[in-house]
Amino acid sequence: MDIEITLPTTAEKTFPIFITSPCNHSGGALLQRAVCASENAICFGDNFYDEIGSLVDWAGGLIDRHKKLKDSEENILKAALDRNPKTWMPELALPFNLYTGSLLSVVYNLPFTAQSYLEDIDRDIWMTSRASIPSERLDLLLSLFPKGKAIFIYRNPFDTVRDAMRDKPDSNIREICKMWNNMMADYLQFANDNLIKIRYEDALDNTEEFIATLEEFTDVKGLSKEILQVSSEAEMDSSFELNSDFKSLVEALCEDMLAVYYPMS
Repeated sequence: MDIEITLPTTAEKTFPIFITSPCNHSGGALLQRAVCASENAICFGDNFYDEIGSLVDWAGGLIDRHKKLKDSEENILKAALDRNPKTWMPELALPFNLYTGSLLSVVYNLPFTAQSYLEDIDRDIWMTSRASIPSERLDLLLSLFPKGKAIFIYRNPFDTVRDAMRDKPDSNIREICKMWNNMMADYLQFANDNLIKIRYEDALDNTEEFIATLEEFTDVKGLSKEILQVSSEAEMDSSFELNSDFKSLVEALCEDMLAVYYPMS
């Protein structure tokens, strides 16, 4: 959606917090549980994020289409308004600025409904969690919701792969590591005043500081220590561990970003 747009008033009245992570088993589900157990917040899941995203894509696609036809549509509209219609006018349409405003208003319906729903459930804050949101996409969402925020939570690839294989023994380690490495590289240079980057391991090793950082950034109150202090993201007991061959493979595949985010680990 590479255009100059004027956001509707609902954009200033909607305060989503987007949670993302490099891949599954990296911390998004952990934060969702902790937020839902807090005093004043709720975190919707992947499906809710996808539905918001589909609205953004739908509106963006139509706006881009009309942007490409803008000059032609303006000429045809002018001819029609001058009562001098062309012979064939499939591109006769509303003025471009009316299109953008109307289409964008649809994007905000679902998020604004979530914002209003908070009053019904006596909570103040809402979030939605989805793994593997590219930084470019997150940057677009933060531009569409200027009062919104975002959390990027990441976890070391060894535990990420371990939990993935515990849940699904035939998981493709190479694909998981490729996604982890690419996403960590993607977010390495990405910065935004409304974005915070946090480590999954700190929820377990430095719980008090982890909670203080999150509560200060999000205004969530009463995050659960018990939920955050788990070594398995899904809170499932398991004796499964990666063998030395698997660990060596993960280390080799994730070498570049391990050196940046987990040096000497």
